[in-house]
Amino acid sequence: MTVSKWQEVSEPLQAEHDDVVIGAGIVGSYAATLLHQRGRDVALVDARFAASGASGRNAGFVLTSQRETYPTLIAQVGRPAAREILDMVLDNVARMRALAKQYEVPWEEGAIHLAETQADARELEEWARAFAADGVEVEFAHGDPYGAGYAASLQVEGDFMVQPARLTEAIAAASGATFYDHNEVYRIESEGQGLIVRGRRAHIRCRKVYIATNGYGCDMHPHLRRIVRPVRGQILITTPVEPLIQVAGITEYDYFRQLEDGRLMIGGARAFFEEQEYTAEDAVTPNLIQHLEAYLRHWFPGISFEVEHQWAGIHGFTPDRRAAVGTLPDLPDAVFALGFSGYGNSIGLLAAERMVELALDGRDPGPLSAARF
Repeated sequence: MTVSKWQEVSEPLQAEHDDVVIGAGIVGSYAATLLHQRGRDVALVDARFAASGASGRNAGFVLTSQRETYPTLIAQVGRPAAREILDMVLDNVARMRALAKQYEVPWEEGAIHLAETQADARELEEWARAFAADGVEVEFAHGDPYGAGYAASLQVEGDFMVQPARLTEAIAAASGATFYDHNEVYRIESEGQGLIVRGRRAHIRCRKVYIATNGYGCDMHPHLRRIVRPVRGQILITTPVEPLIQVAGITEYDYFRQLEDGRLMIGGARAFFEEQEYTAEDAVTPNLIQHLEAYLRHWFPGISFEVEHQWAGIHGFTPDRRAAVGTLPDLPDAVFALGFSGYGNSIGLLAAERMVELALDGRDPGPLSAARF
């Protein structure tokens, strides 16, 4: 979103902090936590409220994977870089679990990757072998754990589900940062030896800026438009049904889980409506929602349900579907971490850490470096 001249508060609050983190999702909230732990005076800013974006609108999968399979990642970046990314993801998943326990956020063990066809099954088996070769505990099996007709399944040790909005809210609340909610940022400028973040309700002077707005990153600075693109995701929830899915499932295009109250949650299908889903519009569309509903009826034909709730969320996708951490070329004290391509729960914390280390220590972000674009 953008802010018009007429929407700006006539006399915005004037404030000063060491650092300003823009975006109170999982990445920004964790970055604020890390900065506070270093003794920094931190402002956490959001256009709405904590977890109002994709961090509070995803299905809660915390997976030892990225958008591409591990063999595909190895082919794209080479084994050393792929292994470094895998180590980051493993660390990230462990931290997410620890934080969920620390803040007593609801979570549940496990998730299953599913093959709909024999070709998908061969890909899953190759993925399992590649993971096992690098020390990841996996369980691959031909056949269907649900009895619904899937060709094969892959379970990865450590994968789990979490209530993502509650976790993000808890991290933000405990971050130690001063929170400026409903303060949509419309410009970042140099001022003297520092920066000023101009928002609708507050103008904040600082030494460093950290951009963690993911799909909305392209609104922050022209440089980010070539790195991240907003992409919509849609999810529906059904009325309660009988116990059906013990462990959440992920296929190539869809993902689903059954909540404690018996309701089914399903999302995905973006690939079938790709042109319409490359948008920042927060709205559900009948064609995609109907596709998700039809998916459930196809694979689980014995159930009876109605669609009870549906929503959308805006993700940020990079050209290669991997997160990007870097510095704005004309503002060297402004850094960013965004473009998680639907997998912010899997690597967002480590991307936040790399962003902080880039800003304060000059550490290269490694395989997440935005210099690749």
